[in-house]
Amino acid sequence: VAWRLQSLRKWSIQQSDRQCAMVLKALLAKRMKSETKNFDTRDKLPEGTEPFCVAYVKGAPNAKICVLEMDSYTQGEAALGLLQGVLATQVGSTLGSPQSVRVVYDQTVTSADRLSQQSGFEVVDKYGTRPFVIGPDNDQKYYLQQTPLTKLITELPRGGKVGDSALFATRLNAYCNGLGAETGLQQDCAYLSEENCALVMDLWKSKHTD
Repeated sequence: VAWRLQSLRKWSIQQSDRQCAMVLKALLAKRMKSETKNFDTRDKLPEGTEPFCVAYVKGAPNAKICVLEMDSYTQGEAALGLLQGVLATQVGSTLGSPQSVRVVYDQTVTSADRLSQQSGFEVVDKYGTRPFVIGPDNDQKYYLQQTPLTKLITELPRGGKVGDSALFATRLNAYCNGLGAETGLQQDCAYLSEENCALVMDLWKSKHTD
């Protein structure tokens, strides 16, 4: 099953979400039978579940997906957002983990295990193959949504983008919770208007602790 899943990841990039979901469901039934005792493989995928191909980041051929769990997925998403190699994040839930963050990362830069070590969060789905139910729109990029920059966010049902970039939205969300370094924020601010840059910088300074 493992090698078939790896082949499917490459194939799914050119396929529609619906086609990918159908194939993924069949593979999940086999994998879950051995991994999860409480999962009935005869059941349908939970409502709101997305296959991993939907989370694929365009222009990132080395992208891989994992899911980590934590006490608060809004805080967890912010904490993961600036780790090296992270491309995108989504809050939601997976089997047995109601507070989880799905992370799309560059496998040439980091790994699921490294993300776990850096964040202190446990990896509950190392390959991003379990059903994942995306959380409510108002929980995606939560800290960014608490600012006037929320008007710049698109595609919240899929985790959120700013300027058509899931990576940029992920990084801004972390800054809005006072995380990261000022030098990194200054570099990212180059993609914002002067007014919005000042807004994020002031918010970061008010929350940041050394």
